[in-house]
Amino acid sequence: MSQTKIVKEPLNNRQRKIFWGLFSLIFFINIYSNYVGDMLLMKFSKPLLMPFIAIYFSATWKETSENSIIYKTMMIGFFFAWIGDLYMMFSEDQDVMLIGLGCFFICHVLYIIAFFFSGVKDKPIWYVFPFVLSLIGIYVAEHIASNHSILYAPVLAYSIMISVMFSFAFIRIFIRKDKWAIFTAVGALLFIISDIMIGLNTFKEFDLSTAYIMLTYIFAQLLISRGMMVEASN
Repeated sequence: MSQTKIVKEPLNNRQRKIFWGLFSLIFFINIYSNYVGDMLLMKFSKPLLMPFIAIYFSATWKETSENSIIYKTMMIGFFFAWIGDLYMMFSEDQDVMLIGLGCFFICHVLYIIAFFFSGVKDKPIWYVFPFVLSLIGIYVAEHIASNHSILYAPVLAYSIMISVMFSFAFIRIFIRKDKWAIFTAVGALLFIISDIMIGLNTFKEFDLSTAYIMLTYIFAQLLISRGMMVEASN
């Protein structure tokens, strides 16, 4: 591993304790509400998660670097993830679920752009890797949703896109060679795990607790954002 850069902390110790204390409270409320099936608490807590992550991410960036395409695409990606979160709270409605899926599709496209400009673009030798993982994404979509005529095509497209997103995050490990790239890659992998659990619940009638889905999803977003904060110091 190369020498690890220090990511600027935007808050002092007291502010950081308050900020992460509030986030942890909302996080535990959300996991608890999903575990016990308390829809009121879930609908209260879930919309607050992504704004906290986006605010902290934004606060790490220097004013001179806020025009960076990485900053812009990550922040817009967080926004679409937040919109997707809102729609997915009502995923029992098929049309609403499709809108939520579309929001997360756009989120992954934006993450891919951010990862691309954070070093992947300089290593074209790696471009075959996203293609290989896309084939795996196609296989997973075929296995999970092939019997659902309406949602199969959107799920297939989404599976390809999230596979490419993970592949770009994984490639960054070999380009950056630091812990921040590992954070992002692990976050991308957790995103896939979370989505597979959603797919199994939706299409295969599994009964996996949404608490596990949210646990992996929240850590996915935290690790992706934390791993990309290092770009602010470049």
